[in-house]
Amino acid sequence: GEFKTRPNPAMGIRAAATGDVQLDGVRIPASRLLAKGDPEVYAEAIRRSRLAWCAVAIGTAKAVLDYVIPYVNERTAFGEPISHRQAVAFTVSDVAIELDGMKLTTYRAASRADQEKPFAKEAGIARQLAVEKGMQIGSSGVQLLGGHGYVKEYPVERWYRDLRAAGVM
Repeated sequence: GEFKTRPNPAMGIRAAATGDVQLDGVRIPASRLLAKGDPEVYAEAIRRSRLAWCAVAIGTAKAVLDYVIPYVNERTAFGEPISHRQAVAFTVSDVAIELDGMKLTTYRAASRADQEKPFAKEAGIARQLAVEKGMQIGSSGVQLLGGHGYVKEYPVERWYRDLRAAGVM
């Protein structure tokens, strides 16, 4: 049989080096299957990988928050920092709140996994929150920077792409 890989770069998370795998006529003996082909082992690996993607989203969202706080405090409009505007302050606050929710649900799922307790439901909740709120945080970061949010000189546009990609992976 033949085994081929081909790079297929994603919109975000370039470090993940995404690609396509093509198996043509490849046969694998049953003795080589992971855990002898036990589907529960595969399901466990998927659940744990979801927690890893949640951690990626949390770290990226934290980078957005750490970047926008000084930015909105230093950037001025009409003679005062833009953080004095209620809409800006509320947006930054929402980012911090949603980030805490992402962390807590992921920590709960990871804690249950570490204790070898069932954690499928908790991992699903953490994943859903990381997907939805992670993309929202990325979008908020871009919006808080205004025109600078779309410029590659600022890291927020990359984090936005990475948070969107983490939701798909």
